[in-house]
This record gives sequence, structure tokens and C-alpha cells, in this order.
Amino acid sequence: MFLLFIFLTAMLAMQFLGMLQSDRLYVRLNTLIDNVSDISSGSFSQPTSNDDVDSYPGDDGDWLVEAFPAEVRTLNLLSVNSDMNTRDIVSGLVIETLFEQDPDSDKTKLRPKLAESMDISDDGLEITVTLKENTHFSDGVAVTAEDVIFTYKTIMNQGIDCADLRGYYENFTGIEKIDNRTVKFTVSERYWKTIPMIGSMYVFPKHIYDFNDPKEFNDRNSNPIGSGPYVFEKWSIGQSVVLKRNESYWGKKPKIKKRVFKFIKNAVATLQALRSGEVDIFEPGSDQVTDLPKDPDFAKNFRTIIIWEPTFGYWYIGWNQQREFFKDKRCRQAMTCIMDREVIVEKSTRGNGRVISGPFYINGAQNNPTIKPWPYDLNKAAELLDAVGWIDTDDDGIRDKNGIPFSFKFSYLAGNTSAEEMARLLKDNAAKVGVDVIADPAEWSVFIERLNAGKFDAMELMWGGVIEADPHQIFHSSQIAGRGNNRVHYRSDIADELIEKARRELDEEKRYALYHKLHSVLHDDQPYTFLMTRPRYYFIDRRFENVIVHKLGVDQLEWYVPKNKQRYK
Repeated sequence: MFLLFIFLTAMLAMQFLGMLQSDRLYVRLNTLIDNVSDISSGSFSQPTSNDDVDSYPGDDGDWLVEAFPAEVRTLNLLSVNSDMNTRDIVSGLVIETLFEQDPDSDKTKLRPKLAESMDISDDGLEITVTLKENTHFSDGVAVTAEDVIFTYKTIMNQGIDCADLRGYYENFTGIEKIDNRTVKFTVSERYWKTIPMIGSMYVFPKHIYDFNDPKEFNDRNSNPIGSGPYVFEKWSIGQSVVLKRNESYWGKKPKIKKRVFKFIKNAVATLQALRSGEVDIFEPGSDQVTDLPKDPDFAKNFRTIIIWEPTFGYWYIGWNQQREFFKDKRCRQAMTCIMDREVIVEKSTRGNGRVISGPFYINGAQNNPTIKPWPYDLNKAAELLDAVGWIDTDDDGIRDKNGIPFSFKFSYLAGNTSAEEMARLLKDNAAKVGVDVIADPAEWSVFIERLNAGKFDAMELMWGGVIEADPHQIFHSSQIAGRGNNRVHYRSDIADELIEKARRELDEEKRYALYHKLHSVLHDDQPYTFLMTRPRYYFIDRRFENVIVHKLGVDQLEWYVPKNKQRYK
């Protein structure tokens, strides 16, 4: 689903903020949380009465069926095997966070969810969170401080397979129970993402998830249980995941009674399913979103939404720097120069996208607009490879060095037409400069495991975006070990230093200046070939009403179907 503000969490949850000193620190921390309501005395809060929850218009009933292009590997939000689809199914629907991102703000702005308030000490090293009263899990057990403590300790447990998420909590030193509804987090140093990481912390019920051996938690891939407005019903392998409405939900219940997440790998089959009424919403390809809305019959039955927003992310090719081919940055630069990214944008987005030069949202303050993407230049690529010593010594048409031919596998998701086109383009252009590329498509579960294990040469993938990114998770050398998300094994002392300084810098302008420098370093080092980004697209069945486009996309919890249009009973 497209609850886009859930990307505030780890990966992606990956989305969100730091520290200074005394009064300046106090002021800047309050800037980060940006007036969820009135902020005073280093705190923010919101009334907790259900009367204050916005009422949703419309009728109860019907299902919302959403198409996903790949099956999830797990429904465990803390697992390194989770992905955007896992979060779309579970986060905010089954398992909730302490706070949530305001969908109408394009900066990190939190509002209470399970928690009602957050108090920050003058030095910023103690953050006290108070839970709302009368919140409970789907089994009726109250949400308490013990559940928050359990979740925090689970994340910090080195045996839990969530190194990617744990990296965001490196400056945390502990958590303390104040009373049954209140906990106090302590941190050792300033980090701009501290407040959002507390805000985006999922709350798992201790009485259900408690474990003696971390393997018990790691192996729990299905049947998620939380405090959210939906509960898990079933996972039919290869077909779908089904959630049903939590009729005892502590908050305002959504109108839609059942959520179905259907796995359809083929884009053409997905469109057919939409037209036939088997699917209600999906993210179309650029060719579909360009052509179909021009059809009056299609436009009559389906909404088309196109929106630029920071959480969409970007596509990239990652070069595994454990491989001899990609250890030298000049080789990676050469690989970028052989990619005609303007052609990729035109073919895969019908001109809707943009070539990028780094990992930051192109319209955001972290992005350095003075850095231009590497050009498509086969001559430059050949010169770079010559300089590194990759030369065709045996006249077989393939460059070699120390007896090793420059021949590598390019891994991508099987059935992804855009990736297949990219593989063909990469192979054809690489051949022109004496490099052999072998297409290596794989089904999602195999593909992601290869990535996590570092068993690939080069790969194409997409990162979901965030409002303001911390590149530590992806590019810091500490995130190579323990199945972290630095899957390409990128190591740079300069990049590490900039990432670490930026993490501790609360002053936005100074932090952005550091990220601009980091952008320059990544552009030069090319651990990735940063390919492109584009707007987010939706096709949505018009029987759904109250479809509001927020700055961060659409929130399906707001939707309803009038009784006379309901399809499922």
C-alpha cells in the first residue's frame, strides 16, 4: 500500500534526524519535531481522546485489493529480509509506531500515534516518551512501557537480524521505565535523527514476541500482531496476504473491512486484473501511466495520480567492490560512462523521470544541485579502463588484467521489463569498450538473499526514499558487516567522516553543507551508478472515495466505498 509516511521507519525506515548544546540544542530539537502541536518546555503533546481523531466520511464495508510485483519474504518488520512491501502490509496497519509522519509536511514533522508526548532534556541526551491511555493490542492487552522497552532491546540485540535498522540507534545508551506508561531513552551524543528514530519505533507486544533465543524472533516471518487497525488473517504463499479490520481497535476504525495484497509479477497481467476488477490499486509503469489515461473508458473507471514526493526513491546499479573489476573507482566511473541514462529515462519513464547524480531527493536540501551526472561517453570509459590496466592483451575482444577477463554477472529481478532493458543496454554498450556482461536475472527471494550475502558482481535495484536521508545505513563502512545495507562493500575514510559529522550536526545549513560534500565524494567514487528517479504513479478504482493526495502521497486509511458501489460483502 502507499502509506508513504511509513518510510519514516528503518530502511527506509530509513527516513528521518540530531544535537548541539544547551539552549541552541534545545531550540533545534524543537525545530526537528516542528510543532506537532504547541511546543513548550522541551516537549510536545496532543490530546488523546478519541473525540479528537478525525472522523472518516462514508460507509463501512468492501475490500481494498492491491497488487504487488513481488512476494514478500517476511512480515517481520525488524528483519533485514523485510522490504518496502513488508512495511506497506504491516507498518501502520498491523503494528504501529510511537509517532507518525505528518503526510502534509515535506519535512520531518511528527505527530502522536501510540505515544501522546515526548519531553527532551536541555542537553538533548534524555528523551522521555509517555504513551497514550487506553491503547491496546489486538488481543486486548494494554500497550505499556514494557512493550516499548522490549522492542528497543530487541532492536539492540546483536542476535537479531536487523543490522540495517540497529545502525540508526548507535548513539543510544539505554532505556528506563519511569512508570507503566512512560519510558526514558538516553543517548551518548547528538544525532539529528534521534527524535525521528524514537518516533518511528514499532511497538511489539512483549507477551507475544518475547524470546529466549534470538533465532525464535528471526524465524517469525508470518502472523504479525500489533495494535493497529487491521489484524493478520492469512498468507497464501505465491498468491496474497490478507488482513481484516481490527474490530476492537483502540482508535478510529477505517471504513474498509479487508485489505488484500495480491502478488502479480507481470505488469500486463496486473493491468488486466485492474480492468477485470480483481485488483483495485497498483503502481503502473511509465508507458501505462502515459497512455491509458487518454482512453475515456479507462479514465471513467480509474483515477490516475502522478506526484513528485521525497519518499519514492531512486534506481541504481551497485558495483560489488569485493570484485577485482570494481575495486578501483575509475572502473566504476567507466561503468557509469557506458550507461546512456538519458535513454534509460526516456525508455523506462517515457521522459517523466530525471537522471540523478547522487542518493538524495533531487528537490531536497541535501541534494547538491551543482553536481552534474557523469556523461554517456564510451571514449572516456575506454580511457579510464586503460588507465587502470584493463587492456585486451589476447585480442579476444574482452579486456583482461593479470589473466582475469573483464567479464561479470549483472543481477536483477526476473520479470522486470525495465531491468531487462537495462541489462541489454549495459551488455551492448559494455561490449563496445571490451567488457563482457552476463545477464543474471533471479526471482526476488533468491535475488535479495544474494545481495544480503554479498554474492553478486553488479546488481540493479531501487531504494525507497525518505524525507531527509541518513546515508550511514547504505554507505558507511561499518554497515558492511552483519548483513548491513552497504552491500557493495564501499569503503571511504572521507565518506565515513562526512557521514559521522553530519549525523552529529543539528544546524540544518551546516548539515546540508556536509551532505553536499558527501554528494561530491559519492559522485567521484561511484559506489553506485545513480541512475534515475521519477514521480510516483497510481491507478485507483474510482469506486473509492475520499482519495486525498497529500504531500507524501495517498493515505488509504482515509478511503471508503459508498454502499451502492461496494464489491465485496
